[in-house]
Amino acid sequence: MKRFIFLVALLNVLIISTNAQNKTKNQLEADFEKFKREREQDFQNFKQKREAELKKMEQEYLDYYNEMTELKKHYVEKKEPEKAQTVQDIIDYENTIAKTLGYKIPERVKEKVEANTKSEVSKKEEVKTEAENVNVEDKKPEVSSSTFKPEAGTRDGIPVLTPLPKRLAKITSPFGVRIHPTLGRPIKHNGVDFGSGRGAEVYAASSGKVVLAQYNSTYGNYIIIEHNDGTSSVYAHLDKIKVSKGSPIRKGDVIGYTGSTGRSTGPHLHYEVRIKGIPVDPKGYLVETK
Repeated sequence: MKRFIFLVALLNVLIISTNAQNKTKNQLEADFEKFKREREQDFQNFKQKREAELKKMEQEYLDYYNEMTELKKHYVEKKEPEKAQTVQDIIDYENTIAKTLGYKIPERVKEKVEANTKSEVSKKEEVKTEAENVNVEDKKPEVSSSTFKPEAGTRDGIPVLTPLPKRLAKITSPFGVRIHPTLGRPIKHNGVDFGSGRGAEVYAASSGKVVLAQYNSTYGNYIIIEHNDGTSSVYAHLDKIKVSKGSPIRKGDVIGYTGSTGRSTGPHLHYEVRIKGIPVDPKGYLVETK
């Protein structure tokens, strides 16, 4: 009898334990499903935010490109061939990058161009007049609010390595509108400048493939490396180029040396990060040093 009672009690304990385990298992499964839904929603929100940011930057870049085309016409009309050629070299540089990376720069509609040309030129002339008596180096640039940062844990193939030795990686001219060093007027700076001096090693910011290594009259010797997911990096005003088009590159490889080729006021590195051909602020990507 006692043995029977013991077995019944043991069976009850097992039933209760099994029910508790099932309840715990069901709760864990429910919690996991909730977690997955929340993560999916977070991802969708993140994706939408990124798409909105990229769309905004795409429009800013389109405005910049069309502003350059109108600025060239402005200098041609004013019979300033040297400045017109400088702007043409900038346009050629942008077109070359777009073609190399396989993207097309859309033209702004004619009506919008005509409506904005006079106001844009007038606005730039006004700022230029104010800036004539200001040292260019003392002029604080307007920095774009668009900051595109790589997400933690997704850095493979993303240019996160600072392209210079840490001791030389001081940004002297940030991303955004600044007084152009040779044109003397406010123009958007599509990268950052590092005041590295001449002959510093330039590192590949991430693994990828060299898709261009050539010379431009304004940007001098420059290199474009294509990385993952439409991301690329650009290195300009190089004294020497150590790689050639088509070369596979590993993060940290020395690809060239800083210089002052092209239209440059002194030895430095002009560095860009682009997403689908659109320049974004590289500052948010400078998360690793060598």
